[in-house]
Amino acid sequence: MNDRTGVSDVGTANLRFARALVAELHAAGAAAAVVCPGSRSTPLALAIAERQGLPHTVHVDERSAAFYALGYATACGRPVLLLCTSGTAGANFLPAVAEAHHSRVPLIVLTADRPPELRAWGAPQTMEQRTLYAGFTRWVEEAPCPSERPSEVGYARALGRRAIAEATGPAPGPVHLNLPFREPLLPAMIDEPEPAGEAARASTPLRDESTGDWASLARELRGIERGVLVFGPDPWDPSLAEAAHALAASLGWPILADPVSGLRAGASLRDTTMHGADLLLRDAKVAAALAPELIIRFGGQPTSASIGAWMARHGSADVWLVDPADGFRDPQHRASRCYRISSRNFCRQAATTESRGPQGDWCSQWRQADRVARAAAIACVEAEPRLLAPQLARALWAELPAGAVLYAANSMVIRDIDAFAGPRDAELRLLVNRGVNGIDGTVSSALGAAAALRRPTVLWCGDLALLHDLAGLLAGRMQGADLTIVVSNDDGGGIFEYLPAARILPRPVFERMFAVPHGLDLRELARGLGWDATRVASAPAFSQALSRGLAGGRHVIEVAVDRAANTTFHAAVYAAVSAGLAREWSA
Repeated sequence: MNDRTGVSDVGTANLRFARALVAELHAAGAAAAVVCPGSRSTPLALAIAERQGLPHTVHVDERSAAFYALGYATACGRPVLLLCTSGTAGANFLPAVAEAHHSRVPLIVLTADRPPELRAWGAPQTMEQRTLYAGFTRWVEEAPCPSERPSEVGYARALGRRAIAEATGPAPGPVHLNLPFREPLLPAMIDEPEPAGEAARASTPLRDESTGDWASLARELRGIERGVLVFGPDPWDPSLAEAAHALAASLGWPILADPVSGLRAGASLRDTTMHGADLLLRDAKVAAALAPELIIRFGGQPTSASIGAWMARHGSADVWLVDPADGFRDPQHRASRCYRISSRNFCRQAATTESRGPQGDWCSQWRQADRVARAAAIACVEAEPRLLAPQLARALWAELPAGAVLYAANSMVIRDIDAFAGPRDAELRLLVNRGVNGIDGTVSSALGAAAALRRPTVLWCGDLALLHDLAGLLAGRMQGADLTIVVSNDDGGGIFEYLPAARILPRPVFERMFAVPHGLDLRELARGLGWDATRVASAPAFSQALSRGLAGGRHVIEVAVDRAANTTFHAAVYAAVSAGLAREWSA
């Protein structure tokens, strides 16, 4: 049991989760439920029994129950819920699940389970259930115990929506949800369930180009004033900028664009893209005042933590996802609609010919906040004589020539680009490994990009990212690479300075366990592996070294960054932005 959750709250959390999951499964298309009696599955069984409009039957034998569900789903063509308790009960479902897999019959298999701390410790009626149907399911997921999550209802609903979508995709089949519950399984008092008509707001199935009524959608969007277009990391599409700007301009909505979206460089985006969104949304008052009605999210989750926190803060806002692949890149579990269509095509289809224009009150509020935030940040950066990470971000963004490629490492590098890269008219292609967001293989990734694109290419990384891929430096020498590497060396993991551990732990412990200073001379290290390497300490020296690197060949530019000064400077910038917004901006 979670220490923050009292025993009396565990049963309540279990039932709340079960009701939300069953309600969403039903609302999203489940035709019926087949229940096998058991103890651990009590919250789910009760939720099914309460659910108005969801037919259910009870079966003593699990094998027979599974084939009953199979026949029902085969006949009606819709998913059927199949529920059992923990232990061998679920193993008896396997023959019917295998048949459903090969026959492409949609089943939603719900196996209740003991909590993780009881597995493999001799607890009764406990076995490995997560892999029961390996090779026979379209999707498998294990939920956390409901008492572990303060937002378990939103997750339960998202889980239900996705389960139905996975089971009814182009090749229908079984989906397995393994659902552990801690005791007490139910609360002491059972309250009234929500009416059947009050299932989650978000139960709209996935949509694609063939099912979209785009004229109706355009009219719907025209009726929403406080909308925002949020573009996250996504594969490069050079034609997206024009389409995104056209949609934003026609609606009078702002664009919040991750730098990896490709929408932060280009003259056409000056009026609609908010380049200082990460900065201005760090201010709690501004983030609260800019409350949206609708957020349309394109691609992956944005890098910016402040944009993510702003979206989470306004939980009443509707969220739509536009994703041509699967429509499930939704870690906040908020999406009410998922459009299986490319970002470019959605923007083109949804744009209206009758323009509200970018000068509307809503967009004007964003643009004014963006100008104030960026002006405050620029003043701080220009007044700071030291060459710190924000100065590097601005310099690289401004000085790389049109058509160049900037490969950014994860951790603080991509975050500094997001915060400090302002409007830029010239084309610049930004690449980052934002799938899993690791720092491994960064040098080798940049080498591959440089070889493929054959344009002036610069990698900006931190010292640990470089050290993670020293083999990449060797590969670059052996392959005759044409790449410039800018490495900001703060002697350790600078990103950890912004985490609670930096404030809570004794400094010696933090340095040893998190910062991990290495004391290496990266310039000499690069020279030893065959690269032309230099160290710079000022903005003019950096510009000169960058120009030499862009002329061709293998170059490493090391910039020694004082980690403590860099952390303090970031805090000063954020404080200056908040002060500027307090003086010059009002909702």
